[in-house]
Amino acid sequence: MVVLAYFIAGKLGQATTSIRSSNLGPVWPAYGIALSSLLLYGYPAWIGVAVGAFLVAFLSPVSHLAALGQAAGATFAALTGAFLLRRVADFHSSLSRLRDAIGLIVFGAFGSAMVSASVGVSSLQATHVKAYFGAASAWVIYWLGDSTGVLLVTPLILTLPSLLRIRSRASIGELATLLTFLIATCFVLFGHLSPIQVKFHVLAFAVLPFVMWAAIKFGTGGASLSVLVTATIATVETAYGQGPFAGNTSFTNAVLLDVFFSVLALTGLTLSAVIAERDEAARKLTEEKLREYKNAVEGSEEMIAVVDREYRYVIANRKFLEYRNMTKDQVVGRLVPEVLNKGVFEEEVKEKLDRCFAGDVVRYEMNYTYPGLGERDLFISYFPIEGPAGVDRVACILQDVTERKRIEEALRESEERLHLAVRAGRMYAFEWDPETDVILRSGECAAILNWMDNPTLDTSRQFATCVHPDDREAYANPETVLTPGSPTYQTNYRVLRPDGSVVWLEACGHAVFSHKGKMLRIIGMVADVTERRRAERELSELGGRLIHAQEEERTRIARELHDDFNQRMALLQISLEQIARDNPLSSKTRQQLLNITKTCAEVSSSLHDLSHQLHPHKLDMLGLVAALSGFCNDFSRQHNLRVQFIHQDVPEQIPKDVTLCLFRIVQEALRNVVKHSGAEEARVELIHHNGQIDLCVSDSGAGFRSENVTAEAGLGLISMRERLRLVRGHLSVESESSNGTQIRVRVPLFTSKPGVTGEGKAHTAGA
Repeated sequence: MVVLAYFIAGKLGQATTSIRSSNLGPVWPAYGIALSSLLLYGYPAWIGVAVGAFLVAFLSPVSHLAALGQAAGATFAALTGAFLLRRVADFHSSLSRLRDAIGLIVFGAFGSAMVSASVGVSSLQATHVKAYFGAASAWVIYWLGDSTGVLLVTPLILTLPSLLRIRSRASIGELATLLTFLIATCFVLFGHLSPIQVKFHVLAFAVLPFVMWAAIKFGTGGASLSVLVTATIATVETAYGQGPFAGNTSFTNAVLLDVFFSVLALTGLTLSAVIAERDEAARKLTEEKLREYKNAVEGSEEMIAVVDREYRYVIANRKFLEYRNMTKDQVVGRLVPEVLNKGVFEEEVKEKLDRCFAGDVVRYEMNYTYPGLGERDLFISYFPIEGPAGVDRVACILQDVTERKRIEEALRESEERLHLAVRAGRMYAFEWDPETDVILRSGECAAILNWMDNPTLDTSRQFATCVHPDDREAYANPETVLTPGSPTYQTNYRVLRPDGSVVWLEACGHAVFSHKGKMLRIIGMVADVTERRRAERELSELGGRLIHAQEEERTRIARELHDDFNQRMALLQISLEQIARDNPLSSKTRQQLLNITKTCAEVSSSLHDLSHQLHPHKLDMLGLVAALSGFCNDFSRQHNLRVQFIHQDVPEQIPKDVTLCLFRIVQEALRNVVKHSGAEEARVELIHHNGQIDLCVSDSGAGFRSENVTAEAGLGLISMRERLRLVRGHLSVESESSNGTQIRVRVPLFTSKPGVTGEGKAHTAGA
């Protein structure tokens, strides 16, 4: 294939005999074929280059020795050019960098052509072949002809695949229009049109704008194609004696043609390379920004997608995919109308996207039906994203405001009922204005707060002075906490009344936001929960006393079993062994005594184990880690359950009530594993970090539905929670059917501030 391509290009180069001298001419496209072959197929392609070069020279009017010399020169020069491009210029055949274009010009064209010109002219001179006006003029034409062949042919061959990948009808039509005007201009400039012939010397470079047009719109391939078309027409017309390059000697005509073609090729090659490098840098920057944006939005709890100008999704975050119950492959790369419900794009979305592509920020609300979720109220924002050529993408942020709207509607509908309710109980309604900091309260607050002077109107800052100092952290401005997606809160705090008494309040509020996300007001209810808190405290104290009494009774029974009954069983065992040893007994009687002795030993061992279960003495003497390690080993042996115990950074000094609480929870959890899970192994993890201890007891057994944890909670879980409440700990149970169970416990090793309790965010607007 290389031989055939070189041979055809060589014959085309020899066709213009009127501007050639002997075996030399102004343009030698075959040398461009030679260098392209080595760059595309590697150094082994030199054989095809050598054979093709020899055949072309052999069939020309020179001696066989001269033909051999020219073939050797072309082959060695092409190898030299390929080597320099790869090793020195770090050449990429895509010609997408300016350094690639400069490398091809310096090393591939002008540099390597010096080798072919020197070897070729030397061969011609050695065989007495005369060309042009001597060796110097022959070398110049030889060098310019090979250089021009590389500049005209090599870039086109290397970038032809990218040119053939053009599929857009608009781009194909534009390329056809460009070539049509270029060909027409070339015939006008280089043809025989006497009325304007006097201007041809100046107008020859009128084709340069077409080359620049091709370079800008179609890259190196388009620029090379336009230069090659121009060179072909100019060479043919000059060979026929027409155009601005036909009025001098053959040497001058050849030099002028080569210089003209070189200027066009250099302009197109460097311009297209600069544009390609700029576009590549812009593309990488865009991709990097897109990657950063994608990483930033992936964890967002709002639905976020990015759409390009073709209305195609380029990013869809996790929440966006969850709502549509689709995978990333089903969304990213697909057109918006293919993903949205039928008709929504044309009726609602397209017009707003077009406004955003024009540079506007667009916000609107709509009702949308999701598969599996049903109708949802959405607040949608479109933001334009700037690219290298202006706005080329739109970020779409969708907020599900269904719950917020339902809550607002429910609040409006129940306003009257709230007024009735507050009269029946010790509670009052409030409304706080963030702009003025003023709180409006219903009249029921007078009896609760024991305020006599205008209790229904004050500011959040004024009210904060009445809040118990230990609870003021729970009484904070909610502007930085509440959001349109999380507009509700509940908190508890104490208020110091004018008479010196203290009242516990529980505040529940809801923030109302504008469509721009600005907080407009907070409305809610405040209840006097002093009696409830007192009852809870008494109940907590009672529960603590009960657990303490239970532990004391366990300790007493364990001591009795260990110090009394266990010792008696040991004496009984020794007495039986002595009777069997000191008295002559029949074999049958002796065996009976041995069986009784063995039973006594088993009972003694059981009493010992029961004593340690009732009260782990290791816990007092060796600490929590040693006690749990011993218990897990004993439990594994007794119940045929492999228990793996893992601990990390657990301090030696832990409050006694915390160690006992954690030990009892492990006991109860492992008993539940044996009773209910059917698992063959369990795992106990005890880790200390950030001033707290985390305990996790897990198994891979039968499990259960986690929503039934509260409903099905037995005495075991109730006891765990009660123990943890006394040490300010927290318990959670995670389980799925057939996927095991995890009991997680977290206990702080420091005392929290009193008075700050409640659910949700501990903030209020000064109710």
